[in-house]
Amino acid sequence: MPFQKTATLLENSQLIQLFSRLSSNQLRQLRLFLKSPYFNRRDDVYALFDYLRKDLKRKHSKLGRKEIFTALYPGKAYDDGRLNLVVHLLLEAIKQFLALQEFEEEHQMKELYQCRALRKINAGKSYAKSFEKLKKDHQNHPYRNVGFHYLNYQLHQEEYVYIASQRRAGRMNLEELVKELTIFYLADILRHSCSILTAQRIGKEAYQLELLEEVLRYVERSSVKHTPAIAIYHQAYLLLADTNSTDEERFNAFEQLIEQHWQQFPAHETRDIYLLAINYCIQRLNRGQRQFISKALGLYKLALERNILLENDQLSKFTYNNILMLALTCKELDWANQFLHKFKEKLPDKERENIFHYNLAVYYFHKPDYDKALDLLNKQIVFDDIFYNLNSRSMLLRIYFEQGLFDVLFSHLDSFTTYISRKKQLGYHRENYLNLISFVKKLLNTPETDKSAREMLRSSIIETNAIAEKKWLLAQV
Repeated sequence: MPFQKTATLLENSQLIQLFSRLSSNQLRQLRLFLKSPYFNRRDDVYALFDYLRKDLKRKHSKLGRKEIFTALYPGKAYDDGRLNLVVHLLLEAIKQFLALQEFEEEHQMKELYQCRALRKINAGKSYAKSFEKLKKDHQNHPYRNVGFHYLNYQLHQEEYVYIASQRRAGRMNLEELVKELTIFYLADILRHSCSILTAQRIGKEAYQLELLEEVLRYVERSSVKHTPAIAIYHQAYLLLADTNSTDEERFNAFEQLIEQHWQQFPAHETRDIYLLAINYCIQRLNRGQRQFISKALGLYKLALERNILLENDQLSKFTYNNILMLALTCKELDWANQFLHKFKEKLPDKERENIFHYNLAVYYFHKPDYDKALDLLNKQIVFDDIFYNLNSRSMLLRIYFEQGLFDVLFSHLDSFTTYISRKKQLGYHRENYLNLISFVKKLLNTPETDKSAREMLRSSIIETNAIAEKKWLLAQV
């Protein structure tokens, strides 16, 4: 059983954690689900659901095990095993409900299962009508992504099973079946290979993908390379794998493929494809090829216009910040300001004001308008995110230094050091920022007139790899 018998509360159980994640609409649908005798025939399971649903609205939660047992079984002596059982049954019922919700959303897959059921009971006329409608609807579907070819393969598989059950001789659809399986497999291998290349850039992890070399060779010589799902991910893989090239031809070819086929992919997959291109631009930018700054910003602008970057009608705070930084680097200050305000309402609700004010502070910092940046950083932002905190403290450090507020700066350097020492999960960022603080202190204690000491300090900064704001530090020296 998933619950500890010695516990006095249910609040940390799997059931409560899962229950608290359900939306109001899901709770309403779950109520109908549990009312149906097909899915649930136990009154105590529904009673527990009803108790927990009402508990969500209580000002003070009542999740004591004995309290719940009394509500479910009035007048009965407390039985820990009986309570564990009903908790387990409700947990399993919620999981089944969520699985059915997912199934309901996959409309064509649901229809395919209906056709299989009709075939198995030999409902020939109903089967033929349903299957022909499904095939027609699928061919008229606007997408030609990996999922399209997977379902196409499944349809050919179902058709083959049906034909084979009706006759032993004659042409079968095996060639079409294998072709769709091949396209699906090749496209999915290439898609995951792109993800692997991206992961290796970020985490330096080693991955082995069997048959990749054979897949690449086959795609190069086969006509399937013109299939949108294969063409997009094949070109993306070639682009990401060729880390040393300075030739823009492959990138331009990838851009053209995106422009040609982006509407043939669902929004979440189109977003991933755009991000593959943008991440490639960032890689080239990090190698000093600054022409890719405007390319990355251009891709982001297109994705925003096409409503591709939103997920559940929200824009990721990381994407929000990345777009701002690219716009600032391109000196598109007016566009950056308009972007911040236009997409503010698309930020996650709970963090919206903090994310907006933080990025607005970044905007004013780079403009530069240090007074407005200081006002936002010191008064309007409550930091929970560690990296927002580090970046904000770093901005304050630079503002205090450049405005000559040295008394405030010395105090800030001490509080910055204390903050870093208290945060144990900073990883390599710890060394970067401690080195920044150390060099700023040395710079403050090195007179401008002492050219020899300044040159030694400059050399020391250059030789130090792990250091935040390195370019800015060298400029101050």
